[in-house]
This record gives sequence, structure tokens and C-alpha cells, in this order.
Amino acid sequence: MTQMEDHSGRRQGAEQSMATELRPEVYKRIVLAKFLHEAGATACTVKHDQMAFSKGLLLLHDAVEAALGAVADHVHAMLRGNTYLLEYYNLIDKAKPLQRVPYRAQMRNLNALRNNIKHLGILPDTKANAHFPDTVRAILEEVCEDYLELDYAKVSLKGAIANETVLSRIIDAESALDKGSIEDALIGLAYAMYHICEYRTGPSPFSDVGMPTDEIPPVRFPSVYATEFTVTLLEYGVDPYAYHHFKNLTPMIGQEEGQLVYWWNKHYGHPANWTPDNARFCLSFCIDTALKFQAKEDSLGITLTYYSQVFEDLIEPVKERAVFWDQSSKLPPLALLQAPKKREPVFILEAGGSIVGVAHDSQDRLDEWFVISTGIPSKSGGLGFGFVDKEEVRITRRSKAT
Repeated sequence: MTQMEDHSGRRQGAEQSMATELRPEVYKRIVLAKFLHEAGATACTVKHDQMAFSKGLLLLHDAVEAALGAVADHVHAMLRGNTYLLEYYNLIDKAKPLQRVPYRAQMRNLNALRNNIKHLGILPDTKANAHFPDTVRAILEEVCEDYLELDYAKVSLKGAIANETVLSRIIDAESALDKGSIEDALIGLAYAMYHICEYRTGPSPFSDVGMPTDEIPPVRFPSVYATEFTVTLLEYGVDPYAYHHFKNLTPMIGQEEGQLVYWWNKHYGHPANWTPDNARFCLSFCIDTALKFQAKEDSLGITLTYYSQVFEDLIEPVKERAVFWDQSSKLPPLALLQAPKKREPVFILEAGGSIVGVAHDSQDRLDEWFVISTGIPSKSGGLGFGFVDKEEVRITRRSKAT
């Protein structure tokens, strides 16, 4: 049985339940430090790419600087203007003489690498410096515990998520987990993951074109186990093994009559698996995946706009008439195993007439257009569709009216 999506997701709750005595600006700097560390550690995994590894070391350096800046602020160290990484050691030690900031020698080495990269153009040896992600995590954990009484592992990066829909789902899931509503938390995280990446492999609105009505599935689910999607996960630095565990612990999200619904697979979707530890794993993995997709897309520095967002096509007949059909003249591979269905005309565009819509072709049917338009009759009274030979129509692109 599928269940309808609840649209009550909203921002709520304080960001630092584990750090109630910390000033918000101090806690946010620790969140920033963790975000920078995660991004730096991910970049440093590309051992064969010195440029990417160099970027990772710079981010790790910034992560430590952000964390020590937060500590210095918290202990009321005597800060004057811009303060740099190694200067924080003496300032914090002076403010807290009974404690010592750890890993001074290692951070001196990291600072030297940073200067070589930024100021001299000397790129680091990736193998010799592969330990820095772990070293930086260790210093972040220790200074949080020793100076801020904060469990670094429980610092949530959800505040760095830019997608409002994903963030609201995660906040609600976290709230449900705190209340002991494990099933609700897992459902919310499933919706969050759908909006993070699974929608990319979901069915097209026109997936059912040409299919007999009785063969159209009532709910269409994304192809999350397809090889293409696994490659996408790897491209964004997401572990497919961990992702499949996440999928076993959360329901599938699909589309039913234009609405998102969820469905539990009975093999794993049952109360014996609805445990706090499993939910915490799913929460952490969901946040991590959201940030990896976000960071990758931000780093490309490009903007992709879908054709129909900005353009529409004016479609006119070239001769006396253009006939639009209910299916392509090109049979799909699976159709060859079945008795071919007779094509039927759905619309005739007479000379002098025109319709406005969007015309698409594809690699396997370069000689015909698939046209979507309100000018083509449909049973629902909305958008209709039809296939037409390219020689029968003239397509004129124009900017979409705003």
C-alpha cells in the first residue's frame, strides 16, 4: 500500500541542541569547520589529481582555522584584526594556560603546504600527505571536546544545505527521531533523498506514451538500482554500498497521478529495522549525500536551463496538412516481440493553421518530432501529444511568454 506525501515539512528547532551553552555564532563556526573538513576530505580522496588534492588541503587548512577561531572566540582570547592559523595556538594557550591546543607540529606542516600551494605554486605529494584529512578531523574532535564541551560527531551539517525542500524534510525527520517516531523519521528521509538525487532517474511525464491503458503501472518508481544511477552516485562521491543500505531502511518514493507516495518493501521495511541507530545512520547519510551533490554542482560553475523553461515552438504545416499520430513510426525494441499495434491519427493540422508547444526528437527517431501541445486533443483536456514526420511541419523556436 502506498501513502501520500505529507507537505508539512518546515524549518524548526535550534541548530545546536548539543551545544546549548555556546553562543550561536561560535557554534556556526564549528558547523562551517565541519563542512570545510568534509569537502576537503572528499577532494583529497582523488589521489591521482594533484589539483583536486591541493584544493582539499586548502579546505582542510580553512577548517582548522575556522574551528580554532571559534575556540578563541569562546575562551575570550585577545584577538586583534585578522588572525592566522598558527597564531591561534599562542592566543588560545594564553587564554587557557592549563590546556594546550594539540597537533601544533602537524598544523605547522599543513600551513607550510598551504603557503607552497597558494604563494609558490608548489603542489603537494598526494601520498606523503594523505593523512591530513584524518589528522584534521582529530584536532577538530579534540578542541570541540576540550574547549567547547561539544561532541563533534553530533554537530549537524544540515544548516549548510541550500535546498529548502530537502532541508525541511531533514529537520522534520530529525524531530521525529528525537521524539522516538522512527518510522516517520525514515519516511521523511526517504522523501529528502528523492529530492536530493532520485528524482533524476524518475519516470518522464511521457513514459507511458503509446502504452495500452491497462499496462500502465499505477505508481512509477525511480530506477535507483540502474547502472546509470550508480555511476551518478560515484561521480558525486557517494558510496553506492551505503546508499543501498539506506534504501533497505527507508521506503521507496514514487509518483501516483502526479503526487509523491511512499511504499515499504516488506523484506526490510518493518519494526525490527526501525531502530534509533539505523535512523541515525540514515539521517547522517542523507545530510552527507545532500552536501556532496550540492558541492559538486556548485563547483562546476555552470548553469543548465531546460529548453521548455525558456522557449516554445511554433508548429506549422509545410504542405496542405500535417498528420500527428498516437505512436512513433519507429517500433521500440521490446515492441518487436509483440504484435504491432496499428497507429492512429490523433490530430490533423491544416494549411494556414498552427499550434504552440514543444517538439522533441531523439537519436532513434531523427526523422520525426514528438510534439507536446495544448493544441493537440487529449482525454484529460490538458496537454496532448503526437508524432509527426519532420517533412510535414516547420518548427520555429521563440522565447516563451513571461
